Amino acid sequence: MPSKEIQKWLKENILNIKDTFHNTSDLIVRNLKVGFNHSVEVNLVYYGIIDSDYIQEYVVKPLLEQFKTVGLKETLIDQMIERMIESTDVKTTNQYKELTNAIAQGSTVLLINGYRIGIIIPSPKWAERSIEESIGERSVRGPQIGLTEKMKTNINLIRGSLKTPDLCVETLEFGSISPTSVSILYIEGIVDKGILNEVKNRLKSLDIKYVLSERVLEDVLDGKPRSFFSRVRHSERIDGVVSSLFEGRVAVIVDGYPFAIIAPALFIDFIQAPDEYHISPGRFTNRIMRLIAFILGIYLPGIYVALANFHKDDLPNKMSKAIISKDELLSTFWEIAILLFLIKMLIDVSFRLPKSAVILVSLIGTIVIGQTAVTAKLIHPVSLIVIGITTLSSFLVANRGLVGADATLRPVFLIVANFFGFIGLIISTTILIIYMVSLKSVGVPYMSPLIPFKMKEFKDTFYRGDLKKLINSKHTYTKRP
Repeated sequence: MPSKEIQKWLKENILNIKDTFHNTSDLIVRNLKVGFNHSVEVNLVYYGIIDSDYIQEYVVKPLLEQFKTVGLKETLIDQMIERMIESTDVKTTNQYKELTNAIAQGSTVLLINGYRIGIIIPSPKWAERSIEESIGERSVRGPQIGLTEKMKTNINLIRGSLKTPDLCVETLEFGSISPTSVSILYIEGIVDKGILNEVKNRLKSLDIKYVLSERVLEDVLDGKPRSFFSRVRHSERIDGVVSSLFEGRVAVIVDGYPFAIIAPALFIDFIQAPDEYHISPGRFTNRIMRLIAFILGIYLPGIYVALANFHKDDLPNKMSKAIISKDELLSTFWEIAILLFLIKMLIDVSFRLPKSAVILVSLIGTIVIGQTAVTAKLIHPVSLIVIGITTLSSFLVANRGLVGADATLRPVFLIVANFFGFIGLIISTTILIIYMVSLKSVGVPYMSPLIPFKMKEFKDTFYRGDLKKLINSKHTYTKRP
């Protein structure tokens, strides 16, 4: 096992590095003779992922030019950094672990024979897609740029929109086997200090071998107990992240993932959309529409089943015959349950199959679920209408973080309605409201500013208030216990 510190002799260090990287074929060691009369032996160690043109132009060429080595050995490294290596971000280390981590992250390491110090030169050239339009949060107006998989690119984009020295970035690393960089972003003087400290404490408590997905960070920020309501939210839009920072929230960016995790996330946030702040039409109706869609998505199947099972005789005879199953093979409950299952299958298949097969699958699904099932009197036509409205309502809030709640509550209310009717729905709704009020997002009440009610914050809840007042007002959060 190699020592914790870099050794004096070059060959020993190179053997240790090769052993650490298991003699992988893409680890490159380049030997150079530099200095006056080529009296100093150095090695450049790097992966094949580096920007080779950059290293050749700003490191190799200057080093190969003859220069007089100073008598005192301690000053040779300083001379190389200050005069020879033409790189903007160079640092030194005597720790072996720091050296190998730098190589794994795409840096070039310069080792000098006879010295216990290594020079780290950042030089990665990772494969990266170009900056593109946000796909998951499209909008009619406003900025269209979305985040990418590279954390540094994302921070640069955010700084380009948020031009203030108060924007702070704190970078941590998670993963004992494969370290992944995670940045915490906030605006000093605006951020809620309680929220910031809570986010930092929860992230620092995370001890993992590697970051397979940003979901692991979301889970630790969600806290316990687990909930089907997401208490952090995603944003892949630059303006969405910037707006959240101005509201005193904290954004977390994980290197390798094109999303920012924003905390706290309150229930009211999930019915808002970025383009509402760029257009005037719909400022009083869009959020109400999404709230109604969320309610329809979880309640409509249950209400239909409750009507069919317990209140068929209370409806007018003509209406009862029109909307309630009569001659169909299946009962209303099983019609709805099977249709929900088939729609779920169709949606899952549509996302998994190649794009060329999606149209064919949709056509087959439409024939099987729709016309054929009705003609064969397996299901009632109104059941198809109910499921169609439910599915459309679910899609309206799916990319806003309510998909978990939607998928969990719909079958629960469907089963409750089948056995207990409207009385069961009323009782379960009361329990749901009590549960939602008890939830907190990094210490902030999830139903805030509705419960507890805060009139000053109500201007940006179910409707979008005057933009000038919103911009100039200070966002505050309910005190945490």
